[in-house]
This record gives sequence, C-alpha cells and structure tokens, in this order.
Amino acid sequence: MAGLGKLETTLQDFLVNQPAQISLSYLVVSLILAAILAWILGKLYIKYGTSISNRKKFASNFLLLIVTTTLIINVVKSSLALSLGLVGALSIVRFRAAIKEPEELAFLFLAIAIGLGLGANQIAVTLIAFAVISGFIWLDIFSTKKEKTKIYI
Repeated sequence: MAGLGKLETTLQDFLVNQPAQISLSYLVVSLILAAILAWILGKLYIKYGTSISNRKKFASNFLLLIVTTTLIINVVKSSLALSLGLVGALSIVRFRAAIKEPEELAFLFLAIAIGLGLGANQIAVTLIAFAVISGFIWLDIFSTKKEKTKIYI
C-alpha cells in the first residue's frame, strides 16, 4: 500500500504542478503563421469553393478560428488540468453556426487542424500538410472543371 500512496502523490503533482512554460517568441511566430495560413485558406475557399452562400463572409471567419485555436493549444498544452477544464468548458458551449454544406464543414475542420498543428509546435508538419491538402483541392477543382468542359454527343 505504501507504493500506492506514492503513486497517488506523483499523479497529483503531475496534474497540479506542471510547469506552464510558453515561449513568447514561439507564440508570436505561430500566431503570425496562423494569420498567414488563414489568409491563404480564405483565398483558396473564395476562389475554389463551390458553396452558394457568401464565401467571402464565411472565409473571414478562418482568421479568428485559426489564430484562436493556435492560442488555446499553446496555453493548454502545458497543463493537463487546463486541458481537462477546456473539455468541460467546450461541453457547455455549443457551436451554433448553421453549416449549410459539407464543404463549409470540411474547410472549418481544416482551419481547426491548422490551429492545432501550429499550437502544438508542429510547424513543418502543418505547413507540409496544408500544402498537400491545398494541392488536392486544386487538383479536384481542376479535374472537375475539365470534366465539365467536355462535350458529350
């Protein structure tokens, strides 16, 4: 039983006393990169999106979503207690935006993934994944346009 008490103390120390060390320089770099990728994603959605709704207005949300997600992950990644609190807070708040088309949801997931990657200090992985996914979007649009231009007799 003595080992169980030590394990309990160690677990409690881990949950409560995790150091909250956030590099200010890394935070600034990740937030700037988040803003740049949000701008690129917005332009990509405006130009290649097929949604009937106002794409410019919807794309303007990407900046706030990506930068906020990056900030939250930067703060929460240093503390398990904060991350558990975030889960509790998010279970209370409901996302009330009406998603009219699956494409909008896909772009929102991509925006959140960018924020998660940058916030988790995975800059290279995030940039490469964003470039590859953007390439897939472009190829899909290019191949769809090519098929539409064919004349069937």
